[in-house]
Amino acid sequence: MTFLLSVIIAETPNPFKILQQSINRFNNQNISFICDIRLQSLSKEPINLNFKFHSYWPDSLNQYNYIKFYSPIDYKGTEIWSHYNSQILIKKRMPINNKIVIVENDSQNADLINFFNFVDIFNNIKNNNLSIDEIKLNNKIVYKVNSYENSSNKKTISFYIDKDNFSIYKVEWKNKRGFLNKILLFQDWAEIDNNNFPSKIIYEDIKKGLKTTCVLSDIIFDNLDEEKVDLIKVGFIIDD
Repeated sequence: MTFLLSVIIAETPNPFKILQQSINRFNNQNISFICDIRLQSLSKEPINLNFKFHSYWPDSLNQYNYIKFYSPIDYKGTEIWSHYNSQILIKKRMPINNKIVIVENDSQNADLINFFNFVDIFNNIKNNNLSIDEIKLNNKIVYKVNSYENSSNKKTISFYIDKDNFSIYKVEWKNKRGFLNKILLFQDWAEIDNNNFPSKIIYEDIKKGLKTTCVLSDIIFDNLDEEKVDLIKVGFIIDD
């Protein structure tokens, strides 16, 4: 009986390790893509954005991101840089004055950069209570990792994670009453340079009536040439 119990305990998945592995899945991998974003709200006309994105890891502790907008016209030529280590630093340069300035973390530009980064989410919930289940999602058995604070088990963040490659398929945020507030979907998956990667991302803030749809193309891993690295170095001093 003791042996059987120890086997069952040993085989129970660790939600913290699974969540950590899924969020850190692309650490130390440089990546580039073109992104077409459609921003929709109940009160405004849709906005379409197009930009190039580069992510660069000079070492295992530092990640640098770079965005350059090509449309719409009032965004064209605007550049945004971000640096992630123990803190987050975001900078921006607009063609109108060609000056690089620091961006506040709660600005719209910061939201756009952080949209492609799960580190903040993980840091905010890693000390919460975690539970794990196996459920069926799109005809596939996946892990469902739930994060919740001690005071409420209804206010949760749920991650739907592939059991084999730890891809995150969906994230859901529920409020204290258990109602769905926000949802993040990753769709149109493909094998790219031996990585399972989505080419479509949908983020919906149900409470605010906002929806963001991202379509990614020209996705390339670990192929940042010197020209692209130099673009990132313009915003930050990176030691070689």
